[in-house]
Amino acid sequence: MAAYFSEGRWATTDRLIPAGLMAMAAYLAVLVFFFAPTGPAVTPEGVPINDFLCFWLAGSEVARGTPYVAYDNEAFLALQRPYLEPGAFYPFFYPPTFLLVLAPLGAMAAIPAYMASQAVSLAFAGAVGARILRSWHGALLVAAMPATFNSLFHGQNALLCAALLGAALVALSERRELLAGVFIGLLTIKPQMGVLIPVALLAAGYYRTFFSASVTAIVFAAVSWLVLGSETWMAFLQQAAFTGQATDQGMAGFHKMASVYASARLLGLSAPLAYAVQAVAAVAAIWLIWKVWRTYAAFALKAAVLVSAGFFATPYVLPYDLASLAIGIAFLVQGTGGKQGFSYMWTLIAIAVLVSASSRYIGAVSGMPLGLLAPAIVLFVSVRLVQQVPTGHERAVA
Repeated sequence: MAAYFSEGRWATTDRLIPAGLMAMAAYLAVLVFFFAPTGPAVTPEGVPINDFLCFWLAGSEVARGTPYVAYDNEAFLALQRPYLEPGAFYPFFYPPTFLLVLAPLGAMAAIPAYMASQAVSLAFAGAVGARILRSWHGALLVAAMPATFNSLFHGQNALLCAALLGAALVALSERRELLAGVFIGLLTIKPQMGVLIPVALLAAGYYRTFFSASVTAIVFAAVSWLVLGSETWMAFLQQAAFTGQATDQGMAGFHKMASVYASARLLGLSAPLAYAVQAVAAVAAIWLIWKVWRTYAAFALKAAVLVSAGFFATPYVLPYDLASLAIGIAFLVQGTGGKQGFSYMWTLIAIAVLVSASSRYIGAVSGMPLGLLAPAIVLFVSVRLVQQVPTGHERAVA
């Protein structure tokens, strides 16, 4: 029995494919139940009660010509009040570049906008997964992840960000360096998810990608400034203090989060001490990426390290952001050819997938900081595989 798990004999396609399809069917049933026109998560006006509410209202304000309202908490709360119970609020923490993405959705009815945004995000992420594995199995891997369902259920943009990150890494692996930079620049709609990318690019000598990403990010921001006005950017910058307070106080709930900072707070540390621990973790992640991306390890393994290490470099990560782990796991499968690299490797990955589905609930009941366990496992496996590279020498910077 021990060999069954240590050698990954359970991880066969005749088991994993049906399991993935059943997971997808269950996800679809839940989404239809909650977000059908008469579902329990839809108001009588036909508005979904999840994070997408703030996206749709922000996009609506762009359509009305008042995009800055999304960053005025009192005004934005007033817009949400007809749909929410007293005390509930979905603030908008994203940069104005994301408002450009939301503008078309704001011109639509809420439920169609929600369905369209999530369908496009899922299709994009699934296409990236299929591209990584050169098979539809990659799309199934992405769609079957619990964090994918979490992102869809909350109407979040985590799946879109995972797709952008994965597309950038795929383009980079195919030496389409300028295109990779474009995807990275677009990822600035959620900048905390790409903190380590510049380190990886500089370490490996991908200077053209670094330049392309920088130009794309600047142009993206400039277009949003021209379209939305300087008043919107000023409102965004003025809201920064509230964003920091929301992180400090755990507005989303520390048990729900998947960061070093949140884990430290859940263990009882004060905000300053927790930030100090977070800073140490971020520096360690930067060092790790610098070292790994200078090796001769397979690109797919280095990509898996980058994806999983990214969760240790930012204090604000929520469970749906773990959708990016599907990209990391897909690269692990590509980098190993689906074969066992070391004992219990695939069993550990399975545990990471299961934990990504349950950490917030276990944390709520027990107070245990399990949010980081899933990316920690994927990072451990990725680094362990990189260490198996025979040469171990640093690569020449391109």
